[in-house]
Amino acid sequence: MKLAYTVSKEKGGMWYAHANGFPGIPCMIDGYSTFGDKRNALNNAAIMMGLTYKDYMQLRGREKPKEYSPKSGKVR
Repeated sequence: MKLAYTVSKEKGGMWYAHANGFPGIPCMIDGYSTFGDKRNALNNAAIMMGLTYKDYMQLRGREKPKEYSPKSGKVR
């Protein structure tokens, strides 16, 4: 599974989540802060993909996991 959402930093130092290939258009989730620290932006990206923060970070990590299994909902 490829990451559909990632994070970027504005010039002012605020982080935001956005779809890959569209860095200027932040994702806005009702009830969540759009701009903030990097962890907040990573959490928003995980929510947009329907993953937990932990699973998102495993997909994003340097040590690439084998794959994401939609049936079990976990990264193997």
